[in-house]
Amino acid sequence: MFFNRLHLNIVDNRAKKPFLIDGIKSAASEGFNNYSYKIVEVETKGSYIKGYLIKYDPYGRGEVLDESTDTVKQGGTVNNIVAKSLFLINIDEMVIAFEEIKNVISKTMFARMFTNLFNNNQKGQNFEFSISSISEKYSFIEKARNLKHIKRVSIRLVPSNPNNADLWRTTDEKMQQNGITKYKEVQESTEKNGISLDDETIAKMAMSEDGYGFAEAIGCDVEGNTVTISTAKRNQEITQILPDNVEKSGMDKIIQYLNVTFEKIKQRTSHQE
Repeated sequence: MFFNRLHLNIVDNRAKKPFLIDGIKSAASEGFNNYSYKIVEVETKGSYIKGYLIKYDPYGRGEVLDESTDTVKQGGTVNNIVAKSLFLINIDEMVIAFEEIKNVISKTMFARMFTNLFNNNQKGQNFEFSISSISEKYSFIEKARNLKHIKRVSIRLVPSNPNNADLWRTTDEKMQQNGITKYKEVQESTEKNGISLDDETIAKMAMSEDGYGFAEAIGCDVEGNTVTISTAKRNQEITQILPDNVEKSGMDKIIQYLNVTFEKIKQRTSHQE
């Protein structure tokens, strides 16, 4: 299971929970490469939403066995499900945990289709919705601090919802107070010693690493080799294995099992009422 941040900005400031549930529960489907995607079997319990993103064949293009001739012929079952990807959303923290189905529903495809379906379900409404990855706590910052002669730092941020962490609280609150919905910053240096990472830059890096944007730095490692690091690296993302028997045990067991990681993410942030 991959843990990603949900970003939902509703222009008229209506309650996010019912808007989120409606956007997930509605009947839209999305086609891609002759297959279709849809969100099904949605359940809600307290602060959680559970469901599946399915990939299915709406045309019945598979092959079937003709037993009378022992031959294979075209004509599979219409709407045959190719894969089901489980997801669980913690509404309070706006975090989604979802399953990647190798070679069928990739992590990137899940985020793309889930976002498209949500947008289609709420078509005509004035809002912004997106999904971004969450990396392990401050691993990017530790790597950035170890770089020598940093030549370039690039940062893109969006305001948090509904949380912010102590390390980047000031940056986040300033963005929200000033009505900033997107922020971009580029630092470059031609000096021999490169860029010095001050506290403000570190705070912005921490915000991006917590799933509220993107950060990248170019510099030299301890051996003098030029390297590029970013918060988009896959091996920094927060994941957890969900055993099949837990998934089959129902929503309560899934919540209980994944709550360890949800709490881990929550501890990095301070909830705003």
